[in-house]
Amino acid sequence: MTTRFGYMLQKALQKGGAIALMLTAAFYLFSLSASYACGPSCDVCGIPNVHSEIRDVIDEEQDETIDHMEAEFEDHEEIFWLQMIWEEHLEPALQMMGEQLALPPMQQMFALGMMIDAKHMLETQLVKQKLTVRAHQDYHPSTGMCVIGTNVRSLAAAERNSEYTAYVLGRRSIDRQLGGVRSAAARGNFDNVCFRMRQFRARYCDLRDNSGGMDILCNRDGAATNILRAECLPAAGDIDRSAESVNRDINLAGIIDRAATLDMDFYDVGGRPPTDDERDIFALSNNLYSHNVMFRMPESRQEVRYNMDPLLDMRSIAAKRSVAEHSFNTIVGMRAPGTEESENTTTPYMRLFWEQLGVTDSDQLDQYLGDRPSYHAQMEVLTKKMFQNPAFFTNLYDEPVNVERKSVALQAIGLMQDFDMWQSYLRTEAMLSVMLELELLRRQRVVQDELGIVRASGIREN
Repeated sequence: MTTRFGYMLQKALQKGGAIALMLTAAFYLFSLSASYACGPSCDVCGIPNVHSEIRDVIDEEQDETIDHMEAEFEDHEEIFWLQMIWEEHLEPALQMMGEQLALPPMQQMFALGMMIDAKHMLETQLVKQKLTVRAHQDYHPSTGMCVIGTNVRSLAAAERNSEYTAYVLGRRSIDRQLGGVRSAAARGNFDNVCFRMRQFRARYCDLRDNSGGMDILCNRDGAATNILRAECLPAAGDIDRSAESVNRDINLAGIIDRAATLDMDFYDVGGRPPTDDERDIFALSNNLYSHNVMFRMPESRQEVRYNMDPLLDMRSIAAKRSVAEHSFNTIVGMRAPGTEESENTTTPYMRLFWEQLGVTDSDQLDQYLGDRPSYHAQMEVLTKKMFQNPAFFTNLYDEPVNVERKSVALQAIGLMQDFDMWQSYLRTEAMLSVMLELELLRRQRVVQDELGIVRASGIREN
């Protein structure tokens, strides 16, 4: 009995839980009471032969009860717990609970993600706007910077033309001193003076000079015509003594300082006659340097070895003269016109710059700047005139980057000006070295002259 009850109790615990446990306990008590009521004593029951039958009936009832209870517990588990409780109530509730636990946090994270995306988008837009503002601030074109950039576009080409002009003038001076072919002084000093006098009489002679006594020298029909050589007189059609040309062969300021750009271009000669500025520069150079050219040594004398030293001495003198003349040639070369491209790329803007300074006379600008501004004219604007315009200082109220760009551009222009000054110092040092060499040469000759009279006792006194 006890074993069966334990089995039933175990099944009840597995199947039904607390309710099944209570039913099993009740059934056990009922069976126990019946057992004590109809025990094995036949005296108590009064029917000793029916004991086994009752036991069989009770066992059968118990088995049926247990089977019924097991069936009920299975139906209870399947129908009540699984279908009614789980499928109809718990599972939908748990699904809804899981949905409520999952979807709102996802929605909250979606909203939070949108806020994070919006934050990053706004920050990105802010960075882009800052960069845009910085780009507009740093790369916005400046009028003052454009003025500098426009006026330097042809500066390098003008500088190269000035160097070439100085070279041509130096080469022409060397040919004139040493008797180069096709030079006016090729045959010697007489031709040099004769051709210069002919040019002087035709172009530079002012009859009012020397108290009006220049008529005898300059007038072709004058009383002294018969004593002058015919080749030293200009042709009647060549005489043109205008007010602009007289005395220009000696007027340094009237030729060089008159205009920032001279009408002289040796790049494209092409058989054209020399311009007025070229004639005047050549004449002024002839008067300033190598007034008398050197003696032309005949070929027969050059064959003698003894005459080699005088020839080298003459070339040494020509070299020393060229050092002194190089400064003049450089100053003239700096006023040589620029390239043909500068007529369209630089001249209109430079004329406009001068007009802003108050120089509005077109003829005056044409005379000063010319059609192609020279290196000197462009540097004068960039290093001097540009700072005389009040607009330059008002344009400094600009973006800091543009101000720095202007500062760098001005430093570059200052370096170019310093380089020109450095070259001027070099020319000055070269002339000083030539002067020192000439002074040492004079002292050397004195020493050489005294070497011939040196005796063991010292220099002999005369």
